[in-house]
Amino acid sequence: MEEGSDDLLRWLRADLVAPHAELSLPKAESEQEWMGAAETVQAIVDSATGLASLVVAVAAWRDARRQSPARTPPPVVHIQHGAVSVEISDDDPAAVSRIIDALTAVDGSGTGEDSSAE
Repeated sequence: MEEGSDDLLRWLRADLVAPHAELSLPKAESEQEWMGAAETVQAIVDSATGLASLVVAVAAWRDARRQSPARTPPPVVHIQHGAVSVEISDDDPAAVSRIIDALTAVDGSGTGEDSSAE
């Protein structure tokens, strides 16, 4: 499987999260901005449902990477929504549920917030 944000972006665009989010790779002003920086996918979601779908899709992407023939260790994914930042490092459904609760508690709806995954 391909590494990084390009692979995650393709996965998210093919997932059911796509109708609920505007997905893109952030633009860098110069090539130096990318050096040493974490890979990032920007997702602007339109609802709490979209935000929850994003978290579930990222967890599924991590699980698929772990189960690939190369057994690629899935990267830890950071999601920031408003002032809340969380890590997706566990694909356990209870952990995913806690992450969704933490993110959607920010404003009660998730509407209009900019969320990014690294």
